[in-house]
This record gives sequence, structure tokens and C-alpha cells, in this order.
Amino acid sequence: MTFLSIAVVTDVQCMKISNRLIVCGLIWGLVLKIWGNGYVGILYFILNITIPVVLLFLLFQMHALGAGDIKLFSLVGSFLTTKQLFLVMFDSFLFAAVLGMGKVVQLYLSQGGKKERFTKIHFSIEILLAVVYVTGRCVVAKN
Repeated sequence: MTFLSIAVVTDVQCMKISNRLIVCGLIWGLVLKIWGNGYVGILYFILNITIPVVLLFLLFQMHALGAGDIKLFSLVGSFLTTKQLFLVMFDSFLFAAVLGMGKVVQLYLSQGGKKERFTKIHFSIEILLAVVYVTGRCVVAKN
């Protein structure tokens, strides 16, 4: 979660996610996979960091996603199970659709009805929201 939070901050500030951050996170994810699953954890690690690259490459080619977003999904996958990774990927696109529409409406209203053709969003935010949602990291007090 720390690596992801740092990635969001740098993405919002600089429109870039540091490769050093991704590599450090991947190393830590590999260590945790091996620690939790033994050497078979290496296979889980390779699978989970490869899935986003394979599934999202076409969106990258179409300029719908940046390379940093795909690397961030791989980073997230290094810490999660394969099922959680798929849920995070699906949910992040749902969050992006909702927040993206909100941004389009806000821009439309603030510009007096003029239409912008393209609106960029920081997809790292939606990935963070999806990770929080899927893993339940946001603790809600229960009475």
C-alpha cells in the first residue's frame, strides 16, 4: 500500500510513476510471495506481474493507458492473489468510468458548455481506490 500511495502522489504531481519505485515494490512483492508460499511463490509472482502486461497492452497501444499504469498493476499484482488482481483491475476501470465522467461534466460546466475532446485522468488514483476496496484496507468502525 505504501508503494501505491507514493505512486499516486508522484503521478498527480509529475504525471509520471518512477521506475525505481516500481522495481523496489516488485522486489518487496517477490520477497513476500516467497516468504508466504515458498519457492512456488516465484511462479505466482511471475504470473501476477505478467497478467496486466498481457491484458492491457492493447490499451497501451491505443494510448488509453500509460506504461506507468500497467507497471503499477503489475506492482499491485506482486502483492495480491490472482483473483484479487483481476478484481482490482475490473474495479479500477469502474472507478475510472465514474470519476472520469464526473471530470468531464465538471470541465463542461466550468467552461461554459465548451467540449474538450480529450480528458486525462490519473489512473493511479483509481487503482489505489480499487486496492482499498478489494483488500478491505479501509477499516470502518463497527458498533
